[in-house]
Amino acid sequence: MKTGFSNKDLFAAVLRYLRYSPDAVVSEAVRQQVERAIAEVQELSTFKYIYDQHVEPMDFMNSPAYQNYMAGAEGYLLCATTLGVQVDRRIRRLQLIDMSYSLIVDAAASAYLEYCADEFESSLPFENLGFRFCPGYGGTSLQDNRAIAEQLNVEQIGITFLDSNLMVPMKSMLGVVRLGGKSTKNCAQCAARENCAYRRNGTRCYL
Repeated sequence: MKTGFSNKDLFAAVLRYLRYSPDAVVSEAVRQQVERAIAEVQELSTFKYIYDQHVEPMDFMNSPAYQNYMAGAEGYLLCATTLGVQVDRRIRRLQLIDMSYSLIVDAAASAYLEYCADEFESSLPFENLGFRFCPGYGGTSLQDNRAIAEQLNVEQIGITFLDSNLMVPMKSMLGVVRLGGKSTKNCAQCAARENCAYRRNGTRCYL
């Protein structure tokens, strides 16, 4: 799937996932590898997205982090998205033959999944969509993914879970998108703030 965002933006997002500082100057060799990885991920991806609209919060949304995110909202979407199994297979293969490049492809896949999900959400017939809040943000539990998955029946787009709660395909993402409200992404309320590698590099884990 190819989308309308610029490769320049995607390139910058991949560097962010690779923990480069915002003012870093990358070598030509790294630039070529990142561009190659982006092209591979775009070619291999089978992007899928499903969602369901809700008004009343689900049980797992009773924590302060979700309540803060949902402040002033009129409802929310539960969402699930994935790039499909081919990207996973490519990354696992590279881990056996070229670990360094596998990390770049992994970062490119993470960035591409975010961009595809953002673009899909921008096409939905809702006003005032908030940013996507995924389990794990702000100290929330990854176990919350299970509740979202059960509600959405994510098997229909090929997402399953391991006993460890990791998703398969690994380049999959579940979350909540509020309708209305005013909260914005910030580092201040994140449980990982004090030990965050992104902050040490002068950047952040989101756009």
